[in-house]
Amino acid sequence: MGSAKIHFMRWFAIAVMMCACGPSPEPQTPKAEGPTCKSAAEHMIDELVAGKDPRPPDEAINGQIALVRDHCEKDGWSVAARACFSKMKTLDDADQCGTYLTAGQQTALSPPQEPATTE
Repeated sequence: MGSAKIHFMRWFAIAVMMCACGPSPEPQTPKAEGPTCKSAAEHMIDELVAGKDPRPPDEAINGQIALVRDHCEKDGWSVAARACFSKMKTLDDADQCGTYLTAGQQTALSPPQEPATTE
């Protein structure tokens, strides 16, 4: 082979390798399955206050939504639990959805118990 042909082949090989080894695609963040904690919390609280007369103040409703969302995120609620709370319509449905939470998740979500008083 002539030196010009070897020179061309070398540059051709480098060019092919550069194209094949171009920039890597950005790593994709895995998409969370099912409803988000935010949507599950919003739906759950909206359903629980629907039809209440008088309706609780927006600040109280938003506070409950934030509380449920935070527990969902921090306690790692399952896809099944988030999906259930996103579809619930009644208190009985909410109780059924609670079965998708672990005992620890249920305890964390429960309001603190006031100490018993003796009179």
